[in-house]
Amino acid sequence: MSNQLDGLEPKDIIKKVTGKITKLFPEKKFEGSYGPTSVQNGEIEVDGQAYKIAFWKCTQPESAKNKTVTLFSTRGKQGLGGVTFEKDSYEKEGKKIENLLIKVTSSAKVEYDGVSEEPVRVAASATPKSIVTDNPEKALDEIVEMHQYIDSLVRMAYLGKITDEETLRSYVSSVFIEANRKGIHYSSKVEAPKKEEPKAEEFDPKDWASAIVPSGSHKGEKLAEIGKKDLTKLYQFYLEKGFTTPFSKCVEQAAIDFNLDAPVEEEEDNIPW
Repeated sequence: MSNQLDGLEPKDIIKKVTGKITKLFPEKKFEGSYGPTSVQNGEIEVDGQAYKIAFWKCTQPESAKNKTVTLFSTRGKQGLGGVTFEKDSYEKEGKKIENLLIKVTSSAKVEYDGVSEEPVRVAASATPKSIVTDNPEKALDEIVEMHQYIDSLVRMAYLGKITDEETLRSYVSSVFIEANRKGIHYSSKVEAPKKEEPKAEEFDPKDWASAIVPSGSHKGEKLAEIGKKDLTKLYQFYLEKGFTTPFSKCVEQAAIDFNLDAPVEEEEDNIPW
């Protein structure tokens, strides 16, 4: 017996086991004691030893063959379960045949190594995340949108590969739960990009001639283009208000350069460069 399964007896729960699926047979559907059910038989090699494996109501894709898989039991209302160690006995040609079997149910978690088409299975009874929101209507809308998106995505991915409706639904459920566990969200509503607030214009008093007038009748014009008369008016305005803004400091520098505090002998309409 392999190291991973040492000490286990029939009906014991297997918490975790890793092996390679060597054979995988078509799914069989039949009427069970509690209604319609299905089983998919195969063989798995665990630490060099071959075991039978049976997937009950959790059919695996054909691509799972020859892949390394890890099976986990999960905790639900009935306790830990999903993967059990069994002994399968039957008679063939008058001889009693016994096989050691790993039984996997739909509550198990199945993970494949490397790139695989098989989604990660998470038990439906796994403890859900607690979500606190002040807008439950919006939160529920987003959950429904997420489920619809995953449903269409899974069905498209397995188109022509998986035809069993119950299996497809279990795949959708597995992907949905795993996406929620990893905090992945989806919304069809595209948020408009945030408009960046306009940055305050940078003014350099030394280059006051290039400063743009921010408001008034000369809004948008360069300070050097408004004429000496209006420059003087601006200067007088800021003399009373104070030279506290970057633009006002440009006006102040212009006034110094043109000596606007001196008596005006002859009015000029344009400021020379």
